[in-house]
Amino acid sequence: MWKLTRVHDVVEKVSNLLKRDFCMVHLSLEDALNKICGADIVSNKNFPPYMKATMDGYAVRSEDCEEASYTSPVLIKLLPYHIYSGEKISVRIGSGEGVAIETGGFLPEGADSVVRVEDTVRRNSEIMIYRKVSKYENVSLPGEELAKGDVILRRGDLIRPWHLAALEALGFDAVPVLYIKASVICTGDEFVRGKAVPFTRRIVEGWLYEHAIDVKEILIAGDDPHEIASLLKELLEENDIVVLCGGSSLGSKDYSVKAVKKLGPEAHIHGIAIQPGKTTALSSIKGKLVVNLSGLPVAALAGLELVVKPILEKWIGVKYLPRPTVRAKLTKKITVKLGFRGFARVKVFTKNGSLYAEPLTVGGSGSLRSLVLGNGFVVVPEDLEGFDEGEVVEVELYGRI
Repeated sequence: MWKLTRVHDVVEKVSNLLKRDFCMVHLSLEDALNKICGADIVSNKNFPPYMKATMDGYAVRSEDCEEASYTSPVLIKLLPYHIYSGEKISVRIGSGEGVAIETGGFLPEGADSVVRVEDTVRRNSEIMIYRKVSKYENVSLPGEELAKGDVILRRGDLIRPWHLAALEALGFDAVPVLYIKASVICTGDEFVRGKAVPFTRRIVEGWLYEHAIDVKEILIAGDDPHEIASLLKELLEENDIVVLCGGSSLGSKDYSVKAVKKLGPEAHIHGIAIQPGKTTALSSIKGKLVVNLSGLPVAALAGLELVVKPILEKWIGVKYLPRPTVRAKLTKKITVKLGFRGFARVKVFTKNGSLYAEPLTVGGSGSLRSLVLGNGFVVVPEDLEGFDEGEVVEVELYGRI
C-alpha cells in the first residue's frame, strides 16, 4: 500500500535540507514591487527632516496668536516670501511676523505652527488672524512620519507600495531583493508530438510569479526518465527551484519521479496526504527544491497551495500575504478522507443578504471549469472528514463574489 506523508512532515523534512544562499540583487524602486526584500532596511534619517506644514496657510509663532478670535483678530506682518511644498528658505520669523506656506513646505526658523488660510484675511503685506493656534498645530514634527532607526523592511518581507513610498521619501533609489529563480518542465510525449497543449504550465508559472519567484524557462520533455533527468540536472545548475509538471503518478508512468531519483536526492517524498494532489512529490537535490506536480490543473494548484507555499515560507523566510477570506454557509456537503488535507473549490454568492458557498465537484482534479467558475477554496484540516451542508466555513477567495 502506498504510504502518504502529512503536509507538516513534508515541510519540515524538505525545507531543512534546502540551501539558503539565495542570489541578492538591487532593483530600482520601480521594479521592486511585490519582490522579497533581501536585507533589513533601516531609516537613516528623520522624515520630515524639519517641521513641515500640513495645511496651506501662514507659518507663525503660536505665542503671537494666543489672543486671536473672530471678534478680536490679531494682526501679523507678512514677510515677502512664499514657501512651496518641499522647500526650505533661510529666513527667521520674529515677533509679530509670518510667512505664506503651502502644505509640505518646511517651517522657517522661529515659526512653530501654521494658521490655516481660511482662518485669515490678507491685506497687502499683513494678515488678520481670526483663530488662535497652538504650538505645533497643523505641523508635522521632524521624524513624525519616519524616525531615524525605524525598520522600514525586514529580510523576507514582501515589498508593498507603502514601503517604496517610505524608501523614496528617505532618498533610496534601489532596494535589495532575493532573486529566486525557477524553471518548469512539462513532461509528456503528447506535448512533444504536438498532439496536446500543456496548459497546466500557465497555472504553475502564474502561481510562481504571484509568489515572487522568477520563472526563467518553461520546457517540454518526453516520457523518458533519462531525458528528464538530464534536463533536470542542467536546470538545477542555474535555478533554485525546478517544477516538473506531469509524470508523478504511482506506477509505470511516473517518469518524472524516476528522473528525480536518478539524481540521488537528499530527501524525496512521493505521495502526500492532500486531496486532490496526493501524487505530488517534493525533493531536495544538492540543496535545491524539486517539485513534482500532477499534470491535472486542480491537483497541481492544490500541491502548490497546500505544500509548496509553506515550504517556501519556511525556506526563504517570507510570509506571503493571506488571501481575503469570508465566512459562508455551504449549500452541499464537502467530503475528504480522514487524515488528508482537503482543497475544495467553491463558488461564493450572496442570497437575501447572506453569503453561501457552493462546492464545485465537476470533473475532479483535472477540471479547469471548477477553477474558472469558482471564486474560492476551502481548506479542510486532516482531522476532519469534511463539512456538512449548512455549516459555515471559511473561504479563501481568489476571485470576486
